Amino acid sequence: MTGRKKQISIKIPIFVKIFVFFFILLLITTFPLFFLATQALKEFGTFSDVTHTRQTREMADTYLSAMALEKAQKFDTIFSSIQASAAFVALKAQEVYGQMDAGASFCTAPVPMVLNPDNNIFYSPASEPVVTAFWADTAISPQISSEICALSGLDIFVTHAKKMSDRSLAAHIITATGIGKYYTDNPDARRRCFALPAPDAFDLRNGEPVTTFTRQAVPDYRPRWTRLYKDDVIDGMMMTATAPIVDTRGRFRGIAGIDVPLDNITRDLTGNHINGASIDPHATCCFSFFMAPAGELISFPFAFLALFGLDVNTSGFTYSKDVLSLKLTDSNIPGVQKAAALISDNSGSLFTLDINDQAYVLASRRLNQTGWYIVLVSSEKHLLSSMGQNRQAMAATLSKLLNDFLLYAALILVVASGCIYGAVRLFIHPIRQLTNLTKKVSQKDYSGAAPAGRMDEIGELSRSFNQMVRQLIRSREREKAHTASLARRSDQLRQLNEHLVYCEEIQRKTIASDLHDSIAQTLGMGISKIKNTAESGTTPGRGDLDDIQLILEQALREIRSLIYRLSPPILDDFDIDNAIGFLVEETNIREETAFVYTNLVTAPIPLNHALKVTLYRAANELLTNIRKHAGTRKAHIQLSVTDKDIILQVEDQGTGMDTEKIKNMPDCGFGLYSLSERIQNFGGKLAIASSPGHGTKITITAPVQTEGNHEKTHTHTCG
Repeated sequence: MTGRKKQISIKIPIFVKIFVFFFILLLITTFPLFFLATQALKEFGTFSDVTHTRQTREMADTYLSAMALEKAQKFDTIFSSIQASAAFVALKAQEVYGQMDAGASFCTAPVPMVLNPDNNIFYSPASEPVVTAFWADTAISPQISSEICALSGLDIFVTHAKKMSDRSLAAHIITATGIGKYYTDNPDARRRCFALPAPDAFDLRNGEPVTTFTRQAVPDYRPRWTRLYKDDVIDGMMMTATAPIVDTRGRFRGIAGIDVPLDNITRDLTGNHINGASIDPHATCCFSFFMAPAGELISFPFAFLALFGLDVNTSGFTYSKDVLSLKLTDSNIPGVQKAAALISDNSGSLFTLDINDQAYVLASRRLNQTGWYIVLVSSEKHLLSSMGQNRQAMAATLSKLLNDFLLYAALILVVASGCIYGAVRLFIHPIRQLTNLTKKVSQKDYSGAAPAGRMDEIGELSRSFNQMVRQLIRSREREKAHTASLARRSDQLRQLNEHLVYCEEIQRKTIASDLHDSIAQTLGMGISKIKNTAESGTTPGRGDLDDIQLILEQALREIRSLIYRLSPPILDDFDIDNAIGFLVEETNIREETAFVYTNLVTAPIPLNHALKVTLYRAANELLTNIRKHAGTRKAHIQLSVTDKDIILQVEDQGTGMDTEKIKNMPDCGFGLYSLSERIQNFGGKLAIASSPGHGTKITITAPVQTEGNHEKTHTHTCG
């Protein structure tokens, strides 16, 4: 005998579920406390180690930032002094050119200049401390000789400018006429000055110190530093503090410059690590470099270029026109590329850069004089090498902590279970009440209300439930009102459609009547006249032809009049204000009315054609309604415009009307309603102010510039 198992579903109250849930939750949260306590001591040791590491790092960062600031202030002073010396020499040269322009004479005997056949450059005697050269021509003209003689007075200033800076190689002047003055205390540089390239190979006026000013699209004659370029008298790279020489007429006459070799700057930044062919970048703890605001590297130790993912090839550099342009963004390491933005975005910054799995700390400071940034780079491993390990094990008290924990945990479980039981019962009771009320609401019974006296979340839930019920009641009321409104609106649209059909039929009958009563009659008279003349058997005389011509001209006028009423061409040729004026004038003549038109529009109005036609038809329809229904032949029409709207007002002192009963009028009860609908399509409105016996004032307001395409809108009016 096979027994059939009967499935029994047990309904477990939510009270039991919540109680069991919180009890299990209490167990889950209590027992892990033991594990947390044992980990606390370990975390304390870790925290101490991390704190010590952080403090050491902060001290190192502070030291590196202070060092960057100190070096920035130092080089700011150095660069300011060098640039001021160059500006001083340029100022003295400007005075000389100013005196030359005034016709002053500087010396009676010309400076002896000897042509060097090896490079076709004229030089002053080698015994002179300041080397003077001329290379712009194969002969020295009297004007050049006079200029060389005048510039010889600057030798003392050129010499003094060089001696003011022990980091500079030379001080020099290069004029726009091809005269150069050069002073250096370096014998090799002085010797190579007499072996410059021939002018046809390279003109010094095309070098970086001069073209810094001559290549500008907009002249800016402020002293500045050149970019790194290949010097003409030494093998390395050079940068020059250059200042323009401008005469009293604002003409560029040359430059005064002080040359500073890149090696000298690098030596100041990194000690003796200049080219560093034997320097190991990974073993060296730190180095420094200069960077321009735009990201160009001003000075960078070549030994560390590969570390930063940069590659420089200066083997093709020959003359001072060959400029070194290297940026951090040229690096093949993404982190180095981003470092350029971090440096230039702040006047002083400190950040970490990861290169080849090794961290480097970069501290930068901005130089006020040049706008450059000095950047100090140090290995993070080196900064933290002095930090010792301070980790100790803390497990001696774990056994006692475990025993105490078990005792207190059992006591807590008993007390917490009783608290949970009472709290759950208190919590569940109002929820049961809300459940019962929800069932009633689902059956559309809104008579119940939840108790809302509690000030906790349950009370908020009860008040929200009551508010929801009130909103449901109001929504049902609004739904009923909206349904009734839609029914009324549907009825109005149906009646409006019938009215439009009626108006269209009236228009057709009117056109047919006009064709029959005027044009057809006139053409019939013409045809009869022609037939009688033809049947008379006589040759038509001049009078007969004139009569026929008059009849045909009358028919043509009647056709044009009908066309004008159907589609007034005035709307295509004039603005709406003039079109309405012509309409009022034509109506006064045709209907013998006394309508007065006031045009307050002073400028053309930007209306699309559909709105223009609608306003014109509206004016025509309102004037027709006055003639038919107002019992007066006088009215005032006014057109005005504001910043946003165009306003048409039509006012009469006729019989007036009851605006509440206007919809029941058989002829044009829907005329104004149809007109209002058309105006609303353009975002406008129609307002009626009237009462029986006190006239009528109708105001139409529409936006000047309407949106949407209303060009294909067709309007139908009656009357």
